Amino acid sequence: MIFKNYKYKDNILNFSIIEKEINGITGKETKNLVNIIKLNNSVKGKIIVNNNELTKEEINKKRKEIIYIDSEINQTIYHQTIYDLLYSEIASKKIQTKNIDKKIIESLKIVGLTEDILVRNFYSLSSSEKKLIQVARALLSNPNILIFDEPFKFLDMRNEKKLIMLLNRIKDQYNKTIILVSNNSNILYKYTNHLIIFKNNKILIEGNTSDIYIKIPFLIKNRIEIPEIVEFTYLANKQKNANLEYHKDIRDIIKDIYKHV
Repeated sequence: MIFKNYKYKDNILNFSIIEKEINGITGKETKNLVNIIKLNNSVKGKIIVNNNELTKEEINKKRKEIIYIDSEINQTIYHQTIYDLLYSEIASKKIQTKNIDKKIIESLKIVGLTEDILVRNFYSLSSSEKKLIQVARALLSNPNILIFDEPFKFLDMRNEKKLIMLLNRIKDQYNKTIILVSNNSNILYKYTNHLIIFKNNKILIEGNTSDIYIKIPFLIKNRIEIPEIVEFTYLANKQKNANLEYHKDIRDIIKDIYKHV
């Protein structure tokens, strides 16, 4: 999905979201870029899908296929049972379904939860369960694009891995486009395929995540956070002439060290 000629603070923005992949967005004021991706009515530009520019009617339809999952959770939902929370989502968005209970249970099943969680209150859930309920709630409307703001906030490493495995499965099995909005370069480098860095109200750089994060001089010049594993490899090569390749997994670097050092 290509965004062309979107104006933001006297800058013209042109960028792409790669469909059915995990995209990353980082930088300052990313919420403004997210509003464009959500097809907010206040911003104007062209949307191109499969080389065809979408009409206003098609854009309105596309807007309903996009859902945003905030890192923070509205405190009012803590007093609801999970069933009430999911039921209210169906009612408020007027989601068409012949069997509400069945749809709710199917949504829970996708994220790996069972229906016995429906009687619990939101405040009684663990951080990982809350995140899974957020995803289940988002899936009720069958969106094509899911935008996650700092999705791994409050999660430990084990649950972070479980969540990214779920997002990859949703992407592959249900053909969804995932967007991770984060200021954590380690997360973006490890989990995304396509990256957009937003700085000074414009697109600083866009492209393959791995390719961008190994442009060390460029990142340093623009004061962009470098993933720890990339920085380690860069310094090892520069200071020790190690000739290591850039990897996303520390185990692969260890293998490289035994091979080259």
